[in-house]
Amino acid sequence: MKKLKISILLAALICLCTCNNTVQQKSNAFEQFTENPITITWKGDKNEVESFQANVMVFSMNNRKDTAATLNQTYRIAMSSANDRIHTRIDFDLDRSIPFRSVISDGENTIVFDPTTEEIGYRMHDPSALSPLNSVFGKMTSFSRVKLSLIREEAKRLSISMREENDGDSRILLLDLPPALLPKHGTDTIISSRIAFNINNETILETEVILKHEDDTIVKTTTTPVYEEVNGVPVKIGQITVIDSKAPGLLEGVELSEPIYNSLDDIPVLSEKEAAEMEKAGNLHTVSDMTFGDPRDLSYIETVYEVYDNIEINTTPEQLFRLLQK
Repeated sequence: MKKLKISILLAALICLCTCNNTVQQKSNAFEQFTENPITITWKGDKNEVESFQANVMVFSMNNRKDTAATLNQTYRIAMSSANDRIHTRIDFDLDRSIPFRSVISDGENTIVFDPTTEEIGYRMHDPSALSPLNSVFGKMTSFSRVKLSLIREEAKRLSISMREENDGDSRILLLDLPPALLPKHGTDTIISSRIAFNINNETILETEVILKHEDDTIVKTTTTPVYEEVNGVPVKIGQITVIDSKAPGLLEGVELSEPIYNSLDDIPVLSEKEAAEMEKAGNLHTVSDMTFGDPRDLSYIETVYEVYDNIEINTTPEQLFRLLQK
């Protein structure tokens, strides 16, 4: 067992956010975890990640609404490779009165069920969810190193554009993924999709998908995994997703009744005397849903931080996914 200080992850999160020019992180949302180390339990002597389990804490921050990242979801994730497919289970930390709060999937079949009684709420079958890329990119690529030789071979077979670039002391492999090979996103149009690998340690460096909505809104989603090396093997300990949504223009017919504030620093500060006078006159009100920037502009940047804890490598029992066999 190896204990990894949460400060390592926080430093990586802050660094990556700065590099991606995302919203400024003013939050101290992770302070409550600085005293608790992340633990990674590795079973056996193998240096391969065959299965993965972790508690996940999800924090989010919207640059138009928030001034700090807040915890809005926790769950337990378990993944295991079987029969050339990745089996995934998520147990949501919901109110116990909600029965169907667990989900298992093999990519094609998904089951929502009660984790206590294993009563099935509903099943979904979607063979189209398995794209030709799944056999290569779906093999635990998010949680450890990948086999770049296999990826290069498959990319060549599928005529996927590949190129290498230098990034300081690192070599980067970039793949531009054809939209036709990707799962559909409802009525959205996939403009582009790419994935970048760090050749030095054979990990995913970043994924990027750009979509166009029916109303011409352009949404770029960038996901950056955060790894920690354990026993010489990179293990994923977190993830940052930046959703940059750009509206095609300003809303029409909306009149501005209030000044535009782009950040807290733009808001004038009242003295205690001024505040007391305004409160006495009934002119002091609390605003709980303030929007930064021009309210006619529906663009926003949302940053989602997924922080892992209690990570277990190669300990996932197959019985967690037995409902997939019924």
